[in-house]
Amino acid sequence: MFLEMLFPPKCPYCSKVISYDMTECLACRAAYPLDPMIEVTPKGDICIAPFTYEEKIAEAIKNYKFKGVVFNAKSFSAAIVSAIRKTYYKDMCFEVVTSVPMTLSRKKNRDFNQSELIAKNAAELLDKPYEELFVRTVDTSYQHYLERDKRIQHNKNYYSVIDEEKIRGKKILLIDDIMTSGATLSACSEVLKDAGAERVLCAVAAIVRK
Repeated sequence: MFLEMLFPPKCPYCSKVISYDMTECLACRAAYPLDPMIEVTPKGDICIAPFTYEEKIAEAIKNYKFKGVVFNAKSFSAAIVSAIRKTYYKDMCFEVVTSVPMTLSRKKNRDFNQSELIAKNAAELLDKPYEELFVRTVDTSYQHYLERDKRIQHNKNYYSVIDEEKIRGKKILLIDDIMTSGATLSACSEVLKDAGAERVLCAVAAIVRK
């Protein structure tokens, strides 16, 4: 109670003070889109999201990623789970949840992997295990200069599977924070499928509309 008084949580989208058992204020929750966003990645995987990347949602994600407002992850995870239940209800037999990894150096600079935290929260809400199935071994900053197909091929080479036995024959839910071109999700999905995954389902907090 004392800590709640000193550091009260705030709604990710309007900054209104809320209680610790809430993930956002009631007004912002009521304003959620009724239907999830659905996109197809360049390699044909379905990706769903509760939001489009714009206005209050974009600001909340930026505050989370770059200002360390980790409380926002709870709201993103809950919204993703709601979207999953609306769209993947026939595929809820996926056995494991994982996230898009980042290199150890980037994780150290940021103090956390934003996709991992969202995915772990979502896995708990879905009552599914979270597994770190692969790692990113190479960091790059020039990817946005490449065409999408080349980005996918380049990205594939920068990931390494940890244990194929945990992937082979599995239906996997892959979570990231946002989807822009879909190149990163496609590359990660291919890595998992090359290691034997039966199917990869993708989900993000927000999709960038082109």
